Order: sequence, then C-alpha cells, then structure tokens
Amino acid sequence: MIPVVKAKLLEGKKGIIVGIANENSIAWGCAKAFRALGSELAVTYLNEKAKKYVEPLARELEAPILMPLDVNESGQMEAVFERVAKEWSTIDFVVHSIAFSPKDALQGRVADVTRDGFLTTMDVSCWTFIRMAHLAEPLMSKGGSLFTMTYTAARWSLRTTISWASPKQHLKAWSDTSLPNSGRRAFVSMPFHLDRSRHGPHREFLSLTPCSIRQKRKLLLEVS
Repeated sequence: MIPVVKAKLLEGKKGIIVGIANENSIAWGCAKAFRALGSELAVTYLNEKAKKYVEPLARELEAPILMPLDVNESGQMEAVFERVAKEWSTIDFVVHSIAFSPKDALQGRVADVTRDGFLTTMDVSCWTFIRMAHLAEPLMSKGGSLFTMTYTAARWSLRTTISWASPKQHLKAWSDTSLPNSGRRAFVSMPFHLDRSRHGPHREFLSLTPCSIRQKRKLLLEVS
C-alpha cells in the first residue's frame, strides 16, 4: 500500500525505478516513498518470469511506463531511456537498485575469485550505474539525482559478503566522487547505505537532492 503523506513534495517530478522484483525489494520501498510524495514513475522488471510479480506493483504505483530491463541483454537499457525520452522528454531521478554475483564468487576468499566472476559482479553491480548516468544525463537538463545502494561491506570486511566488498566500495566511490566530478553538473549521485549486520532489517530512507536539510528531515518524517 502506498503510504499517505501530508505534502506532495515531489509533485510533478518523474523518475525511473530499476530493481523491483517483488514486494520485498528495496526498490519497491523506494518506489512507494517516491510515489507517496507525488512523483510519476517508470518501472522496469527483469524478465517475463519476474513480470507477474512486478506488474501488480506497477499498477499500484500507477506507473505509465513498465518495461523489461535485463542489463545483460544488449539494447534493453537504451530502450528504456528511449521510451522515457519519447513520452516524458525529461526526468528528475533514477533509482539503481540492482546487483548480481555468480554463486561461486560469493564463497571463499577475495584472492580466490575468478576473473569472470569478478568482472560479472562489477559489470552488473557497478558499471550499469555509470551507464544509466550516461543515458539519464541528456534527460536531466535542469538537474537531477541518481540513487544507488551501497552496503556495510563497502566499509567493513564481512565474512558472509566477501565478494561484495570490492564492488560496493567502487560503487560508493563512483557515486561520491567520479560521477559528480565528471565535468558536467547536470546531476548529483547519492548512495543509500543499507546496514543489516548491526541494526537488523533496513529501512528505506530517501535523501533527495537538491533539497534543503529541513526539506529532507520533513520528507523522512512524513514517509516514516
């Protein structure tokens, strides 16, 4: 159910949500908050198998655009942004909430990971964020925000998430430094930090820019 908020702080804003798999997805929590605040959303799903779970959620969000997006399939990411450009012309934000690592890369020591396992993890979990930034930039002529998900493993070594440390560190670094300093000021990028190891289940907090600190605090209070 979409939460009820006192003020539609994002009325008229448009954005793309990438990574909803079902009602337990982090991306779904983000989408609900954005929609509650008045945003219009474009939603993607991984494949036909996933569509049956995502389609009802997209209807709940009243999303006018629902498209497949498997980042391993050539041209699908470009197709999403082309459709959005055709129907909306501009967007204000993108939520990147996808990651993948082969099963064998999730086990053992970092020093033992195969090249293919490492490259696959980095490609899906990190490079796709940079590619989305490239595709979103022309649609953010008046500015915009890029959101992605980092994790405890970006700061500390965890035995249960060995292979996630490097991609999450890179993702955070690119979000914090490389993208904002890429020579163009069309957008800002912001990582959400999800810490499950010490504080239990995560909560989806949205920190939207450009917003004042007062606006951000108000937003979080209303969504929670």
